[in-house]
Amino acid sequence: MEQLTDFIGRVETNYFAQAALTLIILILFISSRWLIKKSIKRLGNKFSYDLNRTAATKRLLMVSLYTFTIILLIIIWGGDLNNLWISLGSILGVIAIGFFAIWSILSNIVAGIIIYTINPFKITDTVTLLEKEVTGKVKDIGLIYTKLEDKDGIITVPNNVFFQQIVKVKK
Repeated sequence: MEQLTDFIGRVETNYFAQAALTLIILILFISSRWLIKKSIKRLGNKFSYDLNRTAATKRLLMVSLYTFTIILLIIIWGGDLNNLWISLGSILGVIAIGFFAIWSILSNIVAGIIIYTINPFKITDTVTLLEKEVTGKVKDIGLIYTKLEDKDGIITVPNNVFFQQIVKVKK
């Protein structure tokens, strides 16, 4: 760890080294982004995953890659990570308080993530909510709502309803 600190200290005083490392990181970032997109697409086709599932996975990996790259660039250019973590913690705290105030939306988002993760039904399945006597073909599974289509049109169902009621799935 001490060697890494010494190396970063030497790099911070040499603008050429900072620029060279930045260029290397940006080249690695672009290469990694291309590789991730191509790999996710290939794996999605190979294992016949839904397009929504592969798109969500790609978004998650891209956000992680962008975050990692930004943190590396901040370190190279001598930014203070302590201030970054304090700011990030404060922002996340305010967001958490806001989410607590709007718990209904948060519960739908968590339910959407669980639906994505455990995959109890997929697009084109027919779903019946037994207590509400609602039946429809799944057209879209979003983060907050799932859209079902019946003979009368599109029904938008909040995702948390699927965990509060008995659901019958017909493949």
